Amino acid sequence: MFRQFITKIPGADVYMVTSFLTFLVFFVLVGLYLALVDRNHIKHISRLPLDDSND
Repeated sequence: MFRQFITKIPGADVYMVTSFLTFLVFFVLVGLYLALVDRNHIKHISRLPLDDSND
């Protein structure tokens, strides 16, 4: 099925490769952010909806 899609539509292979690379880069960047962010910052952000003070 995908082979027919690629052969019948010109430029479909470029579209699929760029969409895959966009997907890959996004999740690699999110993974790096989560690996490098300070754990205290994550705890602070997770408590914000439940915190009654205005700090």
